[in-house]
Order: sequence, then C-alpha cells, then structure tokens
Amino acid sequence: MQLPPQNTRYLGPITDTDRWTGFQHRPDDIFICTPPKCGTTWTQAICSMLVFGKADHGQQTSDISPWIDAAFMPIDELLPQIHDLPHRRFIKTHSPLDGIPYYPECTYLVVMRDPRDAYCSGLNHRDNMNDKDLAHAVFPSGDNAFDTWLNRDCQHHNWDVQSISTFVHFFNSYWPYRNMENVHLYHYSDMKRDLRGAIKSMAAATGTAVTDSQLDAFTEAATFGNMKRKSEQFAPESGSGMWKSESSFFSKGSSQQWKTLLSEDQIKAFDTKFATLLQGAEADWALNGDAG
Repeated sequence: MQLPPQNTRYLGPITDTDRWTGFQHRPDDIFICTPPKCGTTWTQAICSMLVFGKADHGQQTSDISPWIDAAFMPIDELLPQIHDLPHRRFIKTHSPLDGIPYYPECTYLVVMRDPRDAYCSGLNHRDNMNDKDLAHAVFPSGDNAFDTWLNRDCQHHNWDVQSISTFVHFFNSYWPYRNMENVHLYHYSDMKRDLRGAIKSMAAATGTAVTDSQLDAFTEAATFGNMKRKSEQFAPESGSGMWKSESSFFSKGSSQQWKTLLSEDQIKAFDTKFATLLQGAEADWALNGDAG
C-alpha cells in the first residue's frame, strides 16, 4: 500500500497544519488523531499512564501531550519544548491524515465517535469556553445550530468549523489505512463498553508491556468519573482560562446521548444526510464501532 501523503494544508481559527514544518519525530512517537469531542482527552490520559507506567503520575495533560497544529503558542517556542520532552511523546491532533506527517516507525491511535454524540458534546464544549468569539466560530449556535452542523460544507481553509462533513472527511482520511501495522482505529462506544480491553489494545499497539494489576489501575483511573474528579489535571489547557469550569469540560461522556437531545425530525434529517456521505460497513462502523 502507498504511504499516506502529507499534501493538504488545513487552516482555521485554531489549526494550521503548516506548523508541522520543522517538527523532528522520534521513532517511538505516538500520534493521537481524533475529531473534536471524540475521546481525545480520554486517549491522552490512557497514553500518559502507559508512558509513565502508573495511573497516578501527577502530570497535567497539556504539559506532556503537545498539540502542534493548534496555534495557541508561536511554533518557534513550542517546537523546542517538544524536542526537550524527556519521556516518550504522545502528540494530539484534530487534523486529517493528509495534513500531518506520516512515519512508518511511529504509532497512530485514531479514535472516532458517533458524530451525533460528538455534536451534543460539542455544544457543552462551546458553552463552557470563555472566549465566546472562538467558541461560536468553531461550533454552531442559535436556534438552527443542528441544521448548520448538518449542512455546512467541509472547507480546508476553515477547518475547525465543525460539521458532519468535516467529521466524514476526517474519517475518510484514516479509514483506508486501518490495516497498516502502525495505524489503529478505535471507537468511543467500544471504549465505553470495554475500557480495559481498549487500554490493553492500546498498550499492544504502542509496544508497552503492562501487568494485569496495572491494567486494573489504569482502567479505574481512566473512568469518566475519575477524570471529572481530577479535571484540573486532565482537562486540556487546564488553568489557562480557556474554560469557565474545568470540571464542566467533562459533561456526560456517554454514548447515544443524542437520542434524548435531538428531535425526531433532526434524527431523520441526520439519517438522510449521513447516507449521502457514508454507506455500508464504513457507515456502520463510524456510528457504532465494532459493537455495531
């Protein structure tokens, strides 16, 4: 199979994939690749336990898991910090695979979620942000927020603006490479159903040896309840003023919350739209994961 090319620039209110220029990889780097609100912080927490070998390592996620293509810090200041990280690096991105570098010796953990749940979680994310201009630039708002999310086209030059089309575009960039040895796809609903199994799989994918007692400890530490209780440690950009409440960053963490939050008409409209974007086994997995 041809190696994934890095041939597209994604640019938005947050993202600029040109920031990867100058990045120097290590052979054991882990890339955590997800659309927003699809288990990014959860996977970062799991990786931190695997890297440090213990559940209670005391490190704040934002300090140890860099987000290179987010323009929150000048790249010439960020890259030296990443270069000097003393531990195995696990790097966050919300960019499609054709926007980031691919290295055969590195590990790519790709996590997807039912896009309807990602939409519902995104509304909480939006309302918990202190920067209202950024929040409303990225997440739809107002009485027609769902219709906007459903019908807005994917735009590479305005990448962070969320829609079902951006979700599918992200999915389509990784799905063809799912059988490569270093690209591993996970689904949020499967992680909810069998968290211990997901952590064990991620340990194997990253070449990390773990004992049964470590798996038990990591599984308990990575539960939604524990991460919410320790939100000052796990919430992204914790303490930076990004959030009204770090604890509220962890809203529900559940699957199929859309069933109670969306109207029947909205659910039908989603089904119609989604069927034009993905079909068959791909569509079923994108919505339900392996459990589907």
